[in-house]
Amino acid sequence: MASGGRDFDEVASLRRTGRHRRGVVAKLAASTSDWYHAPHDFDWIINHRSTRPLTGIIRVVFGTAVLMYALTSILMLSSDLGPSGTFEVGWVVFVLFTQALVAARCVLGPIPGKKFFIGFLAFGDILTTSVLVLYEPIASLIGTVLFAVTGAFCTYFLSPRLLVAHLVWTATFIIGFGIRVLVSVLDGDVGYIDAPSVVTATVVLLLATVGVPVFAQVAWTTLSNDAKRSVLDPLTGVFNRRGIDSELLDLWRHARKEGKSMAFVVVDIDKFKAVNDNFGHSRGDEVIIRVADRLRRLVRQEGGALARTGGEEFLVALVGDARRMVDLGLEMVQALCDQRDDIPVTVSVGMALLREDSALWDVGTSVVGRAVRTADTAMYRSKQSGGNRLIVDEI
Repeated sequence: MASGGRDFDEVASLRRTGRHRRGVVAKLAASTSDWYHAPHDFDWIINHRSTRPLTGIIRVVFGTAVLMYALTSILMLSSDLGPSGTFEVGWVVFVLFTQALVAARCVLGPIPGKKFFIGFLAFGDILTTSVLVLYEPIASLIGTVLFAVTGAFCTYFLSPRLLVAHLVWTATFIIGFGIRVLVSVLDGDVGYIDAPSVVTATVVLLLATVGVPVFAQVAWTTLSNDAKRSVLDPLTGVFNRRGIDSELLDLWRHARKEGKSMAFVVVDIDKFKAVNDNFGHSRGDEVIIRVADRLRRLVRQEGGALARTGGEEFLVALVGDARRMVDLGLEMVQALCDQRDDIPVTVSVGMALLREDSALWDVGTSVVGRAVRTADTAMYRSKQSGGNRLIVDEI
């Protein structure tokens, strides 16, 4: 988010453009276009849009889904409607072997990244289709229900554009397999089903594998965007006070498990009231955004968390080597003070350092609140000393 008040500006924008006066079709087209072109934040989906209990079982869910693919392939190898030639059977066995490797990666590997999800989509669509074309027509049509599995993952983890690509692929082959069965029925090769039943089955499969994912993603995206706005600062796009709470606890658990130090850093812009008084609140917002962007770049390199906790105050949490984190605190002071800026500012920085050998780790998560208060006190001492400096307190 680049500026404040975006949510309210959207309402005014609708009035200016006259979208609220359009017909139903025009509104639907505009909403669909907005959905399709919406930016996709994969990191948010993995780290925040999925609830904490869900992220721990994503690997198992993916592995189980792949094994379901494998199970259907194994069953069809012994079916009269399955592959019959040597090449066909060999290809299905190869796909089974690939599925086993992917399932092992899902279960034993780390939480999948974006490339893995995209690869899983391609894997699920292309290899599944390559196996289905080897089946008898009616088995191919029934087997297209497997596309619902990859469609579900697209719905929750991938962008609308990738979902649309998947749905186009899915619809093409469902219709193609439906026509294939219909031709067989009309030619008299299949006598246990009639043409209306084939058409009905094709329509139902299209609805289940194409229609449902679209409605599900639109609803899920709307709900998750509401959740995202509740934990993010609308001006800077970093966490707000509510959003940083769970991040602090996650980082504390990670640091304790890995035996690393943890730093809590409070950053406050010096003499910010003078900026608003001399340049106006809109320019003051620009200064806050600039500070947030620079802090974000520094924190991203270290894998920490960043929040705007007050008007011109930020909270940073870091995990790692104690000396490196102190150096990073000094870098914050230097990076945020640049005389080349159109409105140059300095910052007061206070750090509470919880070393890996501190006895306070045994206190439990309550030490997090104590550390934040200690960092806040250190920041005020920095400000009282003239600002533009870092003060570190060990706890």
